[in-house]
Amino acid sequence: MDEALARGGGARDAILAPLGLEVLCPIMSSLVSPSAHPSGSAAPRVIALLGLGARADGRGYGAEEFAFLQSVAACAATPIENGLIHHELKTVNQRLSVTVYQLHTLFDISRELTSSFDEEGIKNLVTSTLMGQLRVSRCVLYLSVPGGGLAVGHERGLRSHREEAFVPEAGARPVLDALTRPMEVALLPAGALRDRLHRARMAMVVPVAVGARAEGFLAVGERVGGGAFTEEDRDFAHTLARQAGAALEAVRLHRVDLDRQRRDREMQIAREIQQSLFPPGRPTIAGFEVAAESLPCYEVGGDYYDVIPLAHGRWALAIADVSGKGAPASILMASVHASLRALAGSARLDELMGRLNRFLLESTQANKYVTLFYAELDPARRRLAYVNAGHVPPFRIGAPSRRERLATGGPVLGLLEDPAYETAEVEIAPGELVAMVTDGATEALSPDDEEFGDERLRDLLASASSERAERVVRRVSEGVRTWTGPAGCSDDLTLLVLKAT
Repeated sequence: MDEALARGGGARDAILAPLGLEVLCPIMSSLVSPSAHPSGSAAPRVIALLGLGARADGRGYGAEEFAFLQSVAACAATPIENGLIHHELKTVNQRLSVTVYQLHTLFDISRELTSSFDEEGIKNLVTSTLMGQLRVSRCVLYLSVPGGGLAVGHERGLRSHREEAFVPEAGARPVLDALTRPMEVALLPAGALRDRLHRARMAMVVPVAVGARAEGFLAVGERVGGGAFTEEDRDFAHTLARQAGAALEAVRLHRVDLDRQRRDREMQIAREIQQSLFPPGRPTIAGFEVAAESLPCYEVGGDYYDVIPLAHGRWALAIADVSGKGAPASILMASVHASLRALAGSARLDELMGRLNRFLLESTQANKYVTLFYAELDPARRRLAYVNAGHVPPFRIGAPSRRERLATGGPVLGLLEDPAYETAEVEIAPGELVAMVTDGATEALSPDDEEFGDERLRDLLASASSERAERVVRRVSEGVRTWTGPAGCSDDLTLLVLKAT
């Protein structure tokens, strides 16, 4: 509309009559804007309208009145436009001030979040900051929990029912997948979660993301005093929620790191304790050499060997393999060590095995057991009495024709109520050796999943039988490690070699 309108019937009356006006005069901008004209050329634009009702004397408006009215409109254009520009600049400045304040707030909050590993403190800081900035009285933080569901991680201003706080995975994932930006609760996928937020009078939800995936959200109530959230409010909430997600993830990773360090310390202590249970050095036995090595597959293992001095110059030798691996196996191994140290030399070998079996049966879980080879050596007579409780039969290597296994005994320890054990005795001639191993040697797997096997181990022992006991142990250990290749061990490896000189 570029000219004044006056009643005169038709379309003009349709515009003016509802307003109670007789004349409507546009006030045009003194500046021109190319974008205001459809053709893109410069054109004036309407910035205000000046309307007049019917004259008091009843006369109509003539040409002189129209000319005067247009002159007044022209005079008013500049001050009105200046006022509009001033108002617009004031509004922009206010918005810039709010944005600067929000940026300062976010900077301060970010500094606090990155310097803290107090999870509850982070949650409290984020929710209280968001409530203060958006001027809301309620805020709740939902976070993912194991299994894929959602649970209340923190709340302020609510009196929620905790039994309703958990949201199953089926109801949580669609909501989280739909959250990429702050949105009104009404726009969430229909379901129990949206209904719950409606009941709590929540107005907006903001995703809390870890990377590109939402792992929770912040929900805020209506603004105090009403009013809609501005775009600046949404941007502030979104940025704060991203910082919250990063801070909470940092706390989680910090906790994981602390747990790992704690486990490492515990495993180091367990390894030191386990190593202290092995004989501190090679014992000196007249006419014999003894060498041993134990290589756990993990930090600690379930293999055990011992050389125990007995009365009258005799010696007990033992090698055992506890079911399982890692810390549980090492604990059971410590029990075997203590029991065997207490029982060694106190009874016949078969009776000793019976006592040890009863102790393990009563003190361990039903699925735990121990394989054990136990022998007592009389160096003066060069006689070795032994009993084998389900263990890998040791190799007795001597002259080319003597390659036997020491298998006499009975079942493993800790499974049966009253097993029977047989004992045997052999004479160890000069130059002969008895090699006791765990199944970490015989069952060691190559990269092609082929076992090292009894025959390959026997041949390796035979080829090294002329060497000292310590060298025999090293040859077997190196041979097994070479066989397994880069993949390394799949079970603990323990060797105990007795050689007659």
